[in-house]
Amino acid sequence: MNINTFTDKRMKILDMLTFMCRGMAQVWAANETNAVLANMSMFNTLAELLAAIERTFGDPDHERMAHNLLHVLKMTAGMTADEYTANFEMLTWRTSFNEATMEDAYIQGLPQSILQKVYSQTSLPSGMDNWKMVVHNLNHLQRGFTELKQSIHLSQSPFPQMQTPIVTQMADTSVPMDIDQSKLSRMGFPT
Repeated sequence: MNINTFTDKRMKILDMLTFMCRGMAQVWAANETNAVLANMSMFNTLAELLAAIERTFGDPDHERMAHNLLHVLKMTAGMTADEYTANFEMLTWRTSFNEATMEDAYIQGLPQSILQKVYSQTSLPSGMDNWKMVVHNLNHLQRGFTELKQSIHLSQSPFPQMQTPIVTQMADTSVPMDIDQSKLSRMGFPT
């Protein structure tokens, strides 16, 4: 983002290294920063630095890793269909899967509850886009139904929810009564 802020190539490299601030990346960046400041760096351009970062910290087999992650990706409880689909799509662009293989991987990650609803329809979706749309719609309807059940349950509760009264303590400002002693003796009370 600050690529045009610095006119000096060395300052661009130093700025980029400041973003590496945790774990082994921080140690690596500190070493490279010292090398740049001592004019002993192997990197003359920002592109060379980025290539070295990719070689050092990047995944050497992006496609194999994406395959593995796709096979274990599941739509878990609490995850929306849109979140599952977004995670799925982030991984598929790194693979060379064909349409049928991607569709199979997508279906394998769906929960039984959604698959049951899809397979209870008169026809199955054809193609990835249709699967995504059907799963999105079913998940949206299921979430709406769950919210409706909760609101009905709360409104039909046998015990109406009452607010708890607030009790406040007041300082005792009472004054003892002034009792006429003569009246008490006339009424027969001992004085």
